[in-house]
Amino acid sequence: MSNFMKFTVPELANAIKSLGYKAKEIYEETYSLIESAANGRSFMVLPMIAESEFVLSSEAEALCIRFKAIWYDMDDIEESQVDSLCNWFNASQSFTKLYRKPYESSFNISIEADLYVLDGMSEAAFQNRVEAFIRSYEFAMKCLERCTYVDKAAMLERHNKAIEMLHGDCEDPSEAIHAYRLNSHLGFAGSQNNFGDLFEIGELVPKDDLLAMYWYTRASERGEPTAYFSLASLLAKSTDNTDSKVLAAQYAILACAYLPEGRNKASAVEINDALKSELSSYLYELAESYAANFKPIYEEKWTLSDSPGPKVTVLPGSDLLN
Repeated sequence: MSNFMKFTVPELANAIKSLGYKAKEIYEETYSLIESAANGRSFMVLPMIAESEFVLSSEAEALCIRFKAIWYDMDDIEESQVDSLCNWFNASQSFTKLYRKPYESSFNISIEADLYVLDGMSEAAFQNRVEAFIRSYEFAMKCLERCTYVDKAAMLERHNKAIEMLHGDCEDPSEAIHAYRLNSHLGFAGSQNNFGDLFEIGELVPKDDLLAMYWYTRASERGEPTAYFSLASLLAKSTDNTDSKVLAAQYAILACAYLPEGRNKASAVEINDALKSELSSYLYELAESYAANFKPIYEEKWTLSDSPGPKVTVLPGSDLLN
């Protein structure tokens, strides 16, 4: 298997077994998978020929592994504990991503990763990537119960107070920055976007496009449409790097799709049109495919516009970002 490019279902099953887990091979008419479990929770590994094609037999060779674990019936776990886990886990992991998704009357947790077997990848490297997913899965399960409860109503109230302290009658910029910083690290998308605004504009904090981009990215991961626009704007003007322009187009497309009618959406359309004319048709179509496949790292039922709850204060628009 050394210097391989493809692998079979039994080879993948053996890689999982070598880590001390059971690995049951299942072959259906339209797909095959390997079932296993860690910490009493099952997970699936799906060998893939291509992005959307499953391996159908034990002899067929695969190019991609799709890891997928879903934990159902999480009624005994607070949603905010799961969000806290997602927050921490996704900030610290590059190979796997953790999601929370509504499921009937409750919700479930998914941990997913795609691994493409590269030409020249060694058997040891292949084994390490398989182990990385399984260990990440185990680690996330162990950490779930230790995650702190986050009061979302308190985060929203703190977010609104921060806006009032920056733009209201009783200004207190240092306390507002503290509130944004606290909420941002707790994963509140609105505060993450506004914190990024401060760094991009250089208002009350040193101007720093890198930090602005970091917080816009965190907010975008959580499905904040304004952050899509903020990222598109910043990436489009930051460099002449082609990859930067493709990413800018991806977020501009998302902003156009999800922002409500208004100045931000109109500006997003302008950015999108400009990038479409700059990029080749192939690169713009690539950006469109990225946007189509984009999904937040977890899907919250609770949003800023929900009621009952504290009234949301609307942040005044800035000339730079609107």
